[in-house]
Amino acid sequence: GIEFVVHSDHKPLEHLKINSRTDDELGHLMFCLSQYNFKIKYVPGDSNSEADCLSRNPVLESFDSEDNLKIANFIELEEIIKDQSTFNDKLSLDHRTKKKGDILYNQYKNQSKIIISQSFCYNLIDKVHNKFGHIGPKQIELKITPFYFCKGMKKIIANYCQTCVICIKNKSRIPFVYGHLSQLGPATRPYEYMSLDTIGGFGGNRSPKRYLHLLVDHFTRFAYILTSKNQKAHDFITLLNKILSKGIRIGTLLADQYSGINSKEFKLFLKQHHVNLVFTAVDCAFSNGLNERLNQTLVNRIRCKINDESAGMKRPWSIIAEQCVEEYNNTFHTSTKFSPNYLLNNIDVHIVPDGCQVKRDLDEDRRTAFANSQSIHELNKKRFDKNRKIPNFKVGDMVYVNHGNSLNRNKLDEIRTGPFKILGKTSNSIYKIDSGFRKTESNYFH
Repeated sequence: GIEFVVHSDHKPLEHLKINSRTDDELGHLMFCLSQYNFKIKYVPGDSNSEADCLSRNPVLESFDSEDNLKIANFIELEEIIKDQSTFNDKLSLDHRTKKKGDILYNQYKNQSKIIISQSFCYNLIDKVHNKFGHIGPKQIELKITPFYFCKGMKKIIANYCQTCVICIKNKSRIPFVYGHLSQLGPATRPYEYMSLDTIGGFGGNRSPKRYLHLLVDHFTRFAYILTSKNQKAHDFITLLNKILSKGIRIGTLLADQYSGINSKEFKLFLKQHHVNLVFTAVDCAFSNGLNERLNQTLVNRIRCKINDESAGMKRPWSIIAEQCVEEYNNTFHTSTKFSPNYLLNNIDVHIVPDGCQVKRDLDEDRRTAFANSQSIHELNKKRFDKNRKIPNFKVGDMVYVNHGNSLNRNKLDEIRTGPFKILGKTSNSIYKIDSGFRKTESNYFH
């Protein structure tokens, strides 16, 4: 029967005006509350500090005497006194140091902070970090720095978080990423470097075929495709024979580590035709970036055509894919500023009448295309490298590596595994790691 007032920063509760009751539970709750004699008064969130205190952990404050000191944040008074006594000669003591009871404080701008040693600071960080669920450096700073003072505390916090094994293995966000953008080659002529990749997920679109195999020339950006039901060595061999059967030699082939590409049959085929095979690192499939970008372009084109009802024709996706690749090869590329078909075969689709066309020099245009591609690469490199660090790993260093592809692991599996020893350095961004994989190429990481 006693009347009381409830302060809340939730405005709709002021008169219990709830516009819609979505379930019985809400109705039962309102009925229960109606039995009590109370009023709800709205208080803005920034003024409702009393309620916020329920979600705050008690911490050491400024005290006038030792009797007022309380145990907080799982740190006892005796631990602080012992630390200050043991490491007195190593503490940062100066004119701002004040003593209250048996505790030394750093007094600055009307704020008193308990002075602690670096070893005590490290142990405190360890307790806070683990107690509150492996929180990051910013959260630890907010938890500790208002109440404790230690020289170089922020650096100690950052170093601790960067070396926490649990965080390294399980957190998706990391403070920095290693490796600058680089490129294979670059290619200065057709067929010098080519990329091979497979796109899946096409099953059921009016065709029994499920895969699109894509072969791209790095210099001209010309694309070859093959659609099939499988992604076996025979499919990749058939695709490459579109070039090799004409007596044309491929210099280096860049590919992901599919079972068909990594098979003995396919490797023997490449060896017979003197084609060098370079695998992308197991943890960095996007290093085959030129092919990945063209994947998106072709899938978008195929999707548009197969869902274009105005076309009035229901065709298998595999037929539409062939048409899309032909259109792509005759379209100006945004990097080279020329069409792939023109740069490779000197064939151009003109949109102006005969007699109005400008005479062109293929060799000169190829040099221009190469310069344009390099210019785009440098712009992308500048943007990509901005927030990344140059790796300075050495043979013998222990490192963590990504635990497979995110699509192939369970939601709660560790993101990274290790530590593993670096066995060798292949390039500025590729290292051979003692990760225990049976196949040699699977032990190379980006």
